[in-house]
Order: sequence, then C-alpha cells, then structure tokens
Amino acid sequence: METSVSAAGAASSARIPRLVFRADGNSRIGLGHVMRLLALAEMLAPLAVERLFLIRQPDAELVQQLTAAGLTVLELPLRPLPEEAAELVRQVLRPTDVLVLDGYDFRYDYQNTVRGIVARLVYLDDLHSFPLAADLILNPAGGVSPKQYELRQPGARLLSGPAYAPLRAAFRQSRPTTEAPDPNQILVCLGGADPTHQTQRVTAALLELPSAPQVHAVIGSAYTSWESLQSWAQDQPHLLLHRNLSGEQLADLMHQCGAAVCSASTVSYEYCAAGGGLLFILPVADNQYDIAQYLRQAGLALPYTSAPNVLTSAEAIRIASQLQEAQLRVFDGLTAERLRQEFMALLLPPPPFYLRPVTASDSDQLLAWTNEPAVRQHSFNPNPVTAADHRQWLAARLSDPQALLLLAQDAATGLPAGLIRFAVEGEEATLSYLLDAQFRGRGLAALLLLAGTRQVTSLFPQVRRVLGHVQPSNVASVKAFERAGFRQLPATAALTFVWESGGN
Repeated sequence: METSVSAAGAASSARIPRLVFRADGNSRIGLGHVMRLLALAEMLAPLAVERLFLIRQPDAELVQQLTAAGLTVLELPLRPLPEEAAELVRQVLRPTDVLVLDGYDFRYDYQNTVRGIVARLVYLDDLHSFPLAADLILNPAGGVSPKQYELRQPGARLLSGPAYAPLRAAFRQSRPTTEAPDPNQILVCLGGADPTHQTQRVTAALLELPSAPQVHAVIGSAYTSWESLQSWAQDQPHLLLHRNLSGEQLADLMHQCGAAVCSASTVSYEYCAAGGGLLFILPVADNQYDIAQYLRQAGLALPYTSAPNVLTSAEAIRIASQLQEAQLRVFDGLTAERLRQEFMALLLPPPPFYLRPVTASDSDQLLAWTNEPAVRQHSFNPNPVTAADHRQWLAARLSDPQALLLLAQDAATGLPAGLIRFAVEGEEATLSYLLDAQFRGRGLAALLLLAGTRQVTSLFPQVRRVLGHVQPSNVASVKAFERAGFRQLPATAALTFVWESGGN
C-alpha cells in the first residue's frame, strides 16, 4: 500500500519569536551555567527571531562574549528571586517566549511564576533535587530517568545524556583520528573559573610522574589566581599555561592531547567530542557526580585517582585508543540537530488523538484512505490499489516484526483520523502517513508525525534516524514536517526529512 509521505525542500519558515535565557555567572561563582546556555543559544540561533540573555552582576568580559554571540544582554538588578520572577512577568517576558533557565536557585516557585506568562519553559538540570514546573528538562548526564524527577507540568519531557548536551560549535565538528592518542600530552581543564582552585594541585601531581609528560593547564578569564599560577609555572619546564582560549583554540589543544584531567562537566564532554583519549574525571562540585558516574559506567572515562597508574603503564596507549573509540561513538556531532528539532516540537500542542496498533479489522478503512484521489496524487505510485493487493500487503506488514502501523483515533469522537507507519531497518525507520479528509486543515499532520516518531523510537530503541521521502509538490506536508522539527537532508530526486533520535 502506498501512502502520502511528505517533507520540505526549502528552509524552515517556522521560527520561535523569542528565546530568553536566564543564568548567572562570574569570577566568584563560576561560569558553568552561563557557558552552557551560551552554547545552547548558539545552537538554536537559526530557530529564533530574537535571543535575549538575562543575567545578574556579570563581568564586563562576559557581557562582551554574550554580545559577540549575537545575544541581547539585559542585566538584572540584585533582588530576591521571588521579586525577580514577578518583575519578569510584569515587564520582560511575553506570552510567545520560550524561556530557558539554568541555575540551582530557580526552584519550583520561581518556575511556576514565570511559566504562567511564557509559551514554554525549559530547565537545564543536573541535580534532580526539587520539583519542576518546566515543559522540557535537559540533563547532560546519561542514565537519568523521569522517575528521578517530580515533574509537575502536564506532558513534561526529560532529555538526558550527551545526545542533548549543549556543546559549542568548535566541538560539534568531526575531526580525523588517524593517529593513536599520545598520553604524554596531558590536558588539565577543571572549569574556566576553577573556583575551588584545583588546577595547580592536579598539575603538580602530573608533573611528578616518572614519564615526564607535557602538561597543558587551561583556565579562563574568570580564574582569580592567575598571577600566582603563572609565577609557579615559571619553574616548571614541562608545563604550558593557556588562558581564556576560544572554543576553536581549546578544541585544537584537546585534539593534540591524548590524555586529560577534566571536571565532570561540559568540559569533559568537549574533550570527548574534540577527539578524545585517556580521560580522567575529577568532580569538583556536587552537581558533577551524575556525569562522572555516567562517563565511568559507559566506558568513556576513568576516575582521576587511577591517573598515576594508568599514565605510567605500558598499556596507556591501548587504553587511550579504547576510550577514544567509545567516545567518538557517543559524541556523533548531531547534538545541535537534536536540540533544534526538540525545541520546534516543544511548540506543538498535545494531540487530540491517540495512537493504537493497526489490526486486520482496519483493512477496509486503510484501503479507502489509500485510494482517495488526494492521497494517490502525492504518492510515488499514483495508481489505485486493488483490494487483493491491499489485503496481501496488510497481512505482510502485520506479521513483520520490523514494521509498525499506528492508527490515529480522535479522542473526542473515536473516529479514525489517520495512519502513520514505519519500516525499520537497522538504525533507520522510514515513515509514511496520511490523514482522513475530515481531519485535514487542522494542523494535525505535525502532531501525527511527532507522536508516531516518539512511539517508533521508544518501541525500537536501536533506531537513531527516522526518515520521510516525499514528492516536492506536497506543500501542506512540507509545513507539517517543518513544524514537527524534522530537518531536510540535501535534496535528491525526492525530498527527504530526518529526525535524529538521541535515545529518549
């Protein structure tokens, strides 16, 4: 049976009117939350008409960095957070905004206040320690489940793990790894601000190793002990200090270093994505233990306490290559695509239908749909389907463990509203869909695409990509794929849209 499949040949016209980001960071409290939101803001730039960053007491250099990234910066006065939330509702936020929060002080009451005015609320979290009012939660640690959260917003979703971790552009580019990593080149990066001052202690311990490695210590502009660190480094011939590197410079340095000691934060993910190697994890804050546990359990990193033994072992190069291979499988360079599709899908309302598996008793309905002239018009085979061919096709699909046929049933009336089906082959699933004539023109196609895609990636966890191949003339479905967050691949004879699954 042929059904209508659609995608877009032009750039998406669907955009978010304004993305608003809220985080705090400076030399006193560190920059982790701000840098994470800055990376997210860069990823989502193609989706937003306007991007606004709200922050209290930023350093001048940080304001310049945010402005240089194309963000409008609004410095907020220092006041109790309940007062801030109320003032944002009165003076700053709009009903069409998507607001993104990153920080441990933005708890449920704050979230609940601002959620009342904005279109959607997103929260970046790595503690899961208090109730949330957000529609979407991003947790960069892998192995975290919704059961660990108290999600109070109806329909709230959790996206966890490296597949959804915001990374700067320099760390989303594939890099050649033809040479084995060199563990004698060691990076030390414990956060740009390193407010707990671990950099010198860790660097000194590495410099004492009998293998005499070359150590590269990296700190940011917010690091407050630069002069003393620089003075100490003058007597260390095997130490190079690097301060306030750009993303591109840090990625290049990471690519050169076959070993690294990193905090269990975004910087450890950046090292994996930049080429990776012998990664040792040192948590320097309570919020880093989930990432540290994930990296170790997934075979992507080792605990810092093992560094002296591993780095001086004859197996160091082999272990580094083994870790690097695992890291590059996980950090596939598609994080930006996944986050863009999820933010576009976030704007869709809940579907007014539910999906159920197709049964043999649906045969007549499916045949009537597939032979409808409007459906045949956009099919790759415009010829009508005979009843005998249809029955044979349906029987084959229902007995195929790699096929998924879902019927959309209107929740209010119980009437059949449409069909979405998938053919699964390895890590890919190819979709086809249609809507009943009386349910067209209501914006339901995007909802059907998203609901079906959620189901196939849940039922077939190995699926990493969902594809749709289409006729370029199907304008209505072009818009549906765009609204659902699908991304168009480079055009061939037929248009193809893709959804990148991150395993959630």
